[in-house]
Amino acid sequence: MTTEDKLPTMNRRSALGTLGALGAMAAGAPTASAQQGDANWQRIVAAAKKEGSVVIYHQAVPQVLDRVTKDFMVQYPEIKVEYRRLLTPVTHMQAIETEKAGKLDGADVTQYANAIWYRDKAQEGFFLKPVGPATADYPKESLLYGSVPIAAVMPFVMAYNTNLVKMPIAGMRDLLRPDLRGKVGSSDLIAETSYAFYEWAEKTQGADFLALFAAQKPRLTVGVLPLLQSVAAGELDAALIGIHAVANALIAQGAPLKVVQPNPAFASADVVAALAHSRRPNAAQVFLDYMMSRRGQAAWNGTGETASVIPGVPGSLDAKTMQPWDVFRYTADFQREYKLKFDKMFKG
Repeated sequence: MTTEDKLPTMNRRSALGTLGALGAMAAGAPTASAQQGDANWQRIVAAAKKEGSVVIYHQAVPQVLDRVTKDFMVQYPEIKVEYRRLLTPVTHMQAIETEKAGKLDGADVTQYANAIWYRDKAQEGFFLKPVGPATADYPKESLLYGSVPIAAVMPFVMAYNTNLVKMPIAGMRDLLRPDLRGKVGSSDLIAETSYAFYEWAEKTQGADFLALFAAQKPRLTVGVLPLLQSVAAGELDAALIGIHAVANALIAQGAPLKVVQPNPAFASADVVAALAHSRRPNAAQVFLDYMMSRRGQAAWNGTGETASVIPGVPGSLDAKTMQPWDVFRYTADFQREYKLKFDKMFKG
């Protein structure tokens, strides 16, 4: 039934005129609540510009933060971004908690993959709830605990030096070849993600995989950055674990690296949150809104290295090819027991 059928007492011209007026009101005259929300956000943005800066503590590789913060400052040139990489939970979380307890100036925004810490701290009111316009289109299920949005879903990949490895590596068990003994590497246990990765490897590659890999005498590094740098430099032939962002940066510099992404690939979720004790809360809110926006998601995920939680972001990987880990399984007790097994296997 058409609109005209529903309005028998009006002639066609009056009906169209009324609908046109209503359409103009809907498009050009926001509701009072929308106007108020917009006015509130503009006040936050103005206050953020007066604050003039935002400090981020992060886990992601520097190349990602370089890209994201440069684009943020294009949109908000009045807000200078400073960022500091704190890789391990001990350094990252303890630094933030120490600053809060001592009422010290420090981080305004935290970015990591430690969901247990974020869950527990969200219950303590540790984070600001996002209030910007990006919340309207951001997937509700990806806003964890009401205040912690997922910035990216990141797959873990393998990599090898094409100058040194003549027989292509297609899967993780290829690293068990005799010709690679003493020439492979992986990350040590440095965060929940690494515990989850190794357990995932055991489940997907066979219960014997870790023991056989340990027998290859791999070099263990603190994270994937020095690991892939060693492969690129020819100090190692191949790496069991890596990420696209690091590998792509090295390839762009001429490194003879080949990246292999398993399907499905083990993946982690990088999250971001604005700290409630921030000295620059408005700037923190503006950065959080940027990260939840399509523009911010494109800056982080648009280079084919990670997947956005927002559908249709150009350049984003397909999250369906990834297998996210159970973020709440890897408690302190689990890590303690698993580390004993791991260290005995790899360092004993």
